[in-house]
Amino acid sequence: MRIIDTGITKEILTGDNCPQLKIGDKLYTVDNRESTFDKIQELQKNSEITEKERTHLIYELSLGKDAAKEIEEMDLPVENAIFLSYCIMGAITGEDPKELQKLAKEKSIKN
Repeated sequence: MRIIDTGITKEILTGDNCPQLKIGDKLYTVDNRESTFDKIQELQKNSEITEKERTHLIYELSLGKDAAKEIEEMDLPVENAIFLSYCIMGAITGEDPKELQKLAKEKSIKN
């Protein structure tokens, strides 16, 4: 299992089986199945829902309903909430969330 620490260090911790996100002192298992990834990709294309609804649905798909609710109730600072999205996608795809964030910033600069 891979554990991604979403805190200040923003480091990926390693383990076995399923990826997990560490938020505060709690670990959240990430559903990294292809079917989950496909559903998230469809959500990203859906222009009929708000960004807040999209984020909520991504949390539910990748972390489960209870974890999504817990995390949303934490009312994370904006920077942490944004990075959490990269951590989720990194956990699903096996990529470094910091690299995903860097690529997204580079892409937005070009556009």
